[in-house]
Amino acid sequence: MIFQELTLENFNSYKGRHTLNLQPTNSSEGTRPIILIGGLNGGGKTSLMDAIRLALYGQRAQIDRRKKNQSYSDFLSQCVCSHAPADASATIELTFQHVIRLSNIDKLAEIRVQRTWNRKGKEKLQVFLDGWADRTLTETWDERVESWLPLGLSNLFLFDGEQIKDLTQQDTPPPSVTTAIRAVLGLELPDRLANHLEILINQKQRELARGEDRQQLDAIAQRLTQHQTDLEAEAQRLKALQEELNIAETHLREAQLQFEAEGGTLAESAPELDRQLQTLCTEAEHQRQNLRHLAADCLPLAIVQPLLQQAQQQGHLELRRQQAQAASDLIAERDQRLLDLIQTLKLNRTQTQKIQAFLQQETQRLIEASSADSWLDADPETLDTLAHALTHQIPSQLHLTHTHLTHLTHLTTSIEALILKLQAAPSPEDYDRLRSHRDQAQLHHDECLYKLEQSHRQSLKLRQAIEATKADLKRYTDQYIQQQDNDDFLKAASRAQQTLQAFRSRLTLQKLNDLEASITNYFRCLLHKSHLVHRIIVDQQSFSLTLYDTAGQPIPKHRLSAGEKQLLAIAFLWALASVSNRHLPIAIDTPLSRLDSSHRRNLIDQYFPQASHQMILLSTDTEIGCEEVEGLRSKGAIAREYLLQYNSTNQQTKIIPGYFPFKA
Repeated sequence: MIFQELTLENFNSYKGRHTLNLQPTNSSEGTRPIILIGGLNGGGKTSLMDAIRLALYGQRAQIDRRKKNQSYSDFLSQCVCSHAPADASATIELTFQHVIRLSNIDKLAEIRVQRTWNRKGKEKLQVFLDGWADRTLTETWDERVESWLPLGLSNLFLFDGEQIKDLTQQDTPPPSVTTAIRAVLGLELPDRLANHLEILINQKQRELARGEDRQQLDAIAQRLTQHQTDLEAEAQRLKALQEELNIAETHLREAQLQFEAEGGTLAESAPELDRQLQTLCTEAEHQRQNLRHLAADCLPLAIVQPLLQQAQQQGHLELRRQQAQAASDLIAERDQRLLDLIQTLKLNRTQTQKIQAFLQQETQRLIEASSADSWLDADPETLDTLAHALTHQIPSQLHLTHTHLTHLTHLTTSIEALILKLQAAPSPEDYDRLRSHRDQAQLHHDECLYKLEQSHRQSLKLRQAIEATKADLKRYTDQYIQQQDNDDFLKAASRAQQTLQAFRSRLTLQKLNDLEASITNYFRCLLHKSHLVHRIIVDQQSFSLTLYDTAGQPIPKHRLSAGEKQLLAIAFLWALASVSNRHLPIAIDTPLSRLDSSHRRNLIDQYFPQASHQMILLSTDTEIGCEEVEGLRSKGAIAREYLLQYNSTNQQTKIIPGYFPFKA
């Protein structure tokens, strides 16, 4: 299968008609499989992927943006471009080439599937074969596309970064991938054959039975039929209960959101908030009391700290004057004795005059220093007290005051926030209404859950009853009927059952071996640490992966980095697509998220050019950037490039040739 063209008309943000040529190119220089489509987040990339899925599968398409329990018509109505005229319709067309058999001859045909719908969601499907409308193909489209690209396998070929993320976060593959794996392994066919063979054996046994044996067989068969009918009815009931549970979960989620949005949670926690408020108020009052104690001490002196420093200087000055006055008489007597001594030393006249002048100058300076008025009259003890206050007490109390004020500010902010929360809480009447609404939703949800669990148990009982009845049937047949009649058909059928079971086991083993080898090879090819993994084993029941190192020891998945887990998931999908032996296009939305540069390079060099004959990549400018796109261009791997330009003003997307214009 090769996608040729995708056309969108009034689909989501694509107003008007837009066409993408998706054909890869083949030339003498080699194959160019990649169609590179660039677009920023919200620019319309996912709409292109949805359009491909929608064109192929219609209401069966697995589209993440379709809400649970949303009807198909509502979803289609939602997909009509909101800026298109009121009477406009939306259209998606996917044209592809595929080999089909017509009149026992295989031929390469061009198929165009077109879906058109209006704002009421009424859809019209039309399929064209080689340009002509084909009624048969249109009426049997679901069966035809299921034979070409089964829905269960589509997730191996059409996937996005979210699917990769889901696959990396789960120990066992999700149901969509598990279904694809069963289809790849070919397990559905032997299972169907086994069921059909069992029906034939039952019919033959009834034909061979006589009289009382037939009555006994009929009774067992009726019991088996009744159990099977009950199981089918229970399956329908289970499906209805699951849908009811989904709706109940939605209602419960909405009720919880409404409860929280209208302050129900605040009202619920009001007693605790009141207790916290009282605690904070008590603490705040304690801090205020500490501040009052500081204010009653010497803290106010901090206001006049510069004046106190001046007073301290003045006190020391006056103290020195007092000391000078007290010592002036003693100094005068000492000076006179010095002069008398000088007279006895018989110094020359000049030297004597210099000493006398010096003594008179010092005496005059002492007189002037001690003659100023004293207005403070502070004693040394008072000055020591003042110095202690300026040096220790006032700085210490300032620091304590700052600490208490900071704490008090934080407490005040917290108190105001709590008061606002309490004020935002609904009134008791509104709180009762919100709680009642939420509790009813919770009760209904729990009832649905209980019924669903009961239904699961009933289904299990019916399955056990069916198996027991089948065992009764086989036992009765073995004991009575086959003893009476050695029918060749039953013997052959029994051998066919054994052969079919052996075939199924061998087929599973062989396919799993191929799958394990492919996953191991592809993962090692994508890793930059090729020695990390020696072998990967796939569990036959759960299809979970187990990695082993070169020493044969298992490697826990949590030891892998996020990027390595993503590469493992991609290798898993690559291997499944490869083992399926179906030559189908691959389309990937946001393929390189969470990968470092080394892993990106491996993916770009190894996976994109080789995984399929047609690789459609939907990327942002940060995933496949300048370096990556230049690498792909230099390898001649890109056939076509497109850029999705989204205009946030008119909320519309247009498609232009080329990729992001990276700066040199």
